[in-house]
Amino acid sequence: MKRKLPLLALCALLLAGCQTEEKAPGASASPSEPAPQPKTAQELLEEQTIDDTHDAFLVDTGGRLGTLMVTAEQYQDGYKGYGLFEVWDPQDMAQPIQQEIKPLDFVGSHQTVDANFDGYGDFGCMYAMGNQPNYWYFWLWDEEQGRFIEEPAFADISEPVFDQEKQMITGWARSSGASTGLTTVYRWIDGKLTCARRIEAEIDAGAGFENIFLSVEDRIEGTQVEMFYQTYDLEDDAWFDERAKWEGDLDYRGGPENVRISGWLDGRWSHVFAVDTGGSLGTVLITVEREPSEEGTALCVWDRSDLSRPVQTLRARICQPEDALGRWRRQADANFDGYGDFGYLRAYNEDDAAGWYSFWSWNETAKRFEEMDGFENLKLMWFDPDTKTAYGRLDGYFQWKNGKFTQYEE
Repeated sequence: MKRKLPLLALCALLLAGCQTEEKAPGASASPSEPAPQPKTAQELLEEQTIDDTHDAFLVDTGGRLGTLMVTAEQYQDGYKGYGLFEVWDPQDMAQPIQQEIKPLDFVGSHQTVDANFDGYGDFGCMYAMGNQPNYWYFWLWDEEQGRFIEEPAFADISEPVFDQEKQMITGWARSSGASTGLTTVYRWIDGKLTCARRIEAEIDAGAGFENIFLSVEDRIEGTQVEMFYQTYDLEDDAWFDERAKWEGDLDYRGGPENVRISGWLDGRWSHVFAVDTGGSLGTVLITVEREPSEEGTALCVWDRSDLSRPVQTLRARICQPEDALGRWRRQADANFDGYGDFGYLRAYNEDDAAGWYSFWSWNETAKRFEEMDGFENLKLMWFDPDTKTAYGRLDGYFQWKNGKFTQYEE
């Protein structure tokens, strides 16, 4: 019995010690470590590398995935630059939800915009910049697929500007310090990005660089129609005001005569344009038949005062590549006789954007166009009326002698 007393006393002491460590009734619990909060999209963006070869930005899609993050990394593969574009969901950064590799000269210029006016957020990145124009890739958010889809047509629009109210996209490619260049106006038609108007103002190489021509082409009933063509003295600024009218309003037609022409179309032609002959018929219309025959494509010549039937029909082998839009035809005094002539594209090289043309000169006596010789090997650039020479890209000089063009030998 005496031996058990020390053991019982020890157990009592241990029990008392344990009770002192237990929380007293009503006592407050010690503070615990708070659970880590997920990082916001903005915080994740601030962690990204942004420098000469990296870019990152947020895109509010307006869809079920909300705001996403886009990163771009530029790298070299030999002499060519490429970009790795990745789309990330800030709620799950384990891996990107989308990746794409595209040719890319540099990174750093991007914009977020509703590019197709469907209520969802899209984004674009500049991929190339020249002395004046710059070009962009654009990806459009597809809510059903939960991903961005590239729209290739944007790659040919320089410096696109989006008008959400008018639902128009305007491109501008400046070509000189005189503010000449190409304005393009696009609209989404049946889900396709379509060039509705093309406004070109350039120093007229065919007139010895002393004039500026202004040409306006509209897309009407699937046909490219030149609604306006006029030349101005190089020192005359009136073309600025006229260009601004065509740029600001797609319903502007420049006068009742042009409205009449647009209403005369019946879908037979793929291209309609004007040529100022400088002769008794003045400015005539040329229509290019939509469906060629075994004899080639019909190019019809029309007197604007009588559109009941053509005054002449020409036949030629032609081509109309989409990336040469507006460059299918050329207008110049090609044989330097004081009358207006025209050429039409018959072959096109995509690598250097150069073309070979068939040309027809105006015969004022016969009041007809006649096909010219000497353009078979000439990638046409311009005409010099002072030396009666046609200049070709990498093909030398062609001089007008004895009623035809012959290559000039040094």
